[in-house]
Amino acid sequence: MTEALINIIGVSRSFAAGDEDLTVLNKVNLQIQRGEMIAIIGASGSGKSTLMNILGCLDKPSKGSYFINGQDTSTMDEDELAALRREYFGFIFQRYHLLSDLNALENVEVPALYANESKHVREIKAKNLLTRLGLGDRLDHKPNQT
Repeated sequence: MTEALINIIGVSRSFAAGDEDLTVLNKVNLQIQRGEMIAIIGASGSGKSTLMNILGCLDKPSKGSYFINGQDTSTMDEDELAALRREYFGFIFQRYHLLSDLNALENVEVPALYANESKHVREIKAKNLLTRLGLGDRLDHKPNQT
């Protein structure tokens, strides 16, 4: 078996709550293989957003290890973490903010602009992603269109 794309080992995340610490994640282990699609589900307050923030390198665990493509994220500086976010992650927040004057294809292309990819490459990648997600027939739709 090949090395996992994402590997978290014993990850915990605690926050100060007055005089005590509130542990939101407690010794979580997770491996995600390249090409694998997963869903993170759970009750409100169960730590889903905290886990997603750690997975997306927006936050760091209090304890444990997090590796992306074999790279230990705890040794990376802010620029290296930003590069990881640019190259490996896409976020769809609960309150997503699509650019209303752009169509679906153009909205999906936006992150590739920051990676300095050519218009042709951006368009191919965006079309492939939208098609894979079942939205290939909505490439020209604006966010407010049904």
